[in-house]
Amino acid sequence: MKAPAQRPALPKIEVTKEGRYWRVDWDYQEAPESRVLFDKAEFLDGYVCGVLATLGVSAGEICRPSARAGTAKKMSEETALKLAELLKKLLHPVVEDQHRRLVNEANLPHAKLLAESKEVKSSGDR
Repeated sequence: MKAPAQRPALPKIEVTKEGRYWRVDWDYQEAPESRVLFDKAEFLDGYVCGVLATLGVSAGEICRPSARAGTAKKMSEETALKLAELLKKLLHPVVEDQHRRLVNEANLPHAKLLAESKEVKSSGDR
């Protein structure tokens, strides 16, 4: 098992101004800990759609609303900042917890022995 990165690959959440409106884009980062966003997709996607509906974001201004990626356009600054905050509070802890689990798993004694034995085999093949 390859050791996880030092820091989790947290989803990117960006708030930008487009003319007189604001938009929020979010996208997961390709990493082992991001797999949890796919594994818990039903719950997380439902939460994201609920947040968008609660904030009153028009359905015609939403592209690909899911926990993994999406764009919401033509919002007030206040709504855009609130959406970004809610997405961060939802997605970042899920990915951080999964990263922590992967780090702990990689540090288990049997995982270290397995990694060392694979390393010895690969260096012996050269």
